[in-house]
Amino acid sequence: MSMTVTKPVTLTDAMLTSSTAPETDYAVWAFGTFVAGDKRIMTTGLHIIYECLVGHTSVDASGAPNLNTTGATPKWLAIAPTNRWAMFDTKVGTVTTLASPLTVVMTPGAINGLALLELSGSQAVITMKTAPAGTTIYSKTVDLDGTIITSFFDWFFEDYTQLTDLNITDLPSQYTGCELTVSIASSTTVGCGVCHIGKVYELGETLMGATVGIVSYSTKTTDAFGNITVTRRSNSKRNSIKLLTLKSDFNRIYRLLAALDSIACIFSATDQAGFEPLIVYGFWKDFSIDVAYPAHHLTNLEIEGLI
Repeated sequence: MSMTVTKPVTLTDAMLTSSTAPETDYAVWAFGTFVAGDKRIMTTGLHIIYECLVGHTSVDASGAPNLNTTGATPKWLAIAPTNRWAMFDTKVGTVTTLASPLTVVMTPGAINGLALLELSGSQAVITMKTAPAGTTIYSKTVDLDGTIITSFFDWFFEDYTQLTDLNITDLPSQYTGCELTVSIASSTTVGCGVCHIGKVYELGETLMGATVGIVSYSTKTTDAFGNITVTRRSNSKRNSIKLLTLKSDFNRIYRLLAALDSIACIFSATDQAGFEPLIVYGFWKDFSIDVAYPAHHLTNLEIEGLI
């Protein structure tokens, strides 16, 4: 099993050719008089929904509301990204949702990695062309049914399980003007929380003994009478991976990981089906390289997930 990391490429307005998710969440911001509770979408390309905190009459420069974040009383509060751009804001928990299908067309430049996280739907189709309206060079259809069937009983009675994470690392990377289309379909509502595009770098071979786990941020409190109250919160993955890396890759791996400090990436310790917990969207928390053998090194990688 090989270990890869996908370094993100930021999707700009110019790269997003089209999306079936409309950007009509609220009225577009404009000059006027606002009252507390009003929401507007900025028109400067930030694609963020803001809520008015203090009633006022706008005298701001055209294109954006005055946030007054340094004042004693801020005028606006950033609530969330717009529905169209929620899947591109690199954050978990903000999900683009709409009635099926969700289809986005992008011109991201030379990339070979795509990850779709927080998915809801029954099928994902990924297509790449050499250029807009060009020749199709990659096409893949993925069934998003993650139900694990191990017996006839499971076949008939096991509850449906949604496959929420999808990581692709074999997109053709030589076409700088390529067009990438992602379509998520279902009989009902579909969604995507993170669409991560980027360049895939191979680190080494994953050795046996990798550990995976989850850190829960839920809290449990007990009162004086012994009553327990559980406050359910999110959790995140934790992976501890040991890699066998080439001596010739020593400087490359060290510099690559150093450059990715505090940058959310897709870390995949496997290219085999059935090992989804070894795919993490997050940061490396700690890494060390043991110069152990004449031709190979041992690299230890601690990964902290965002989800």
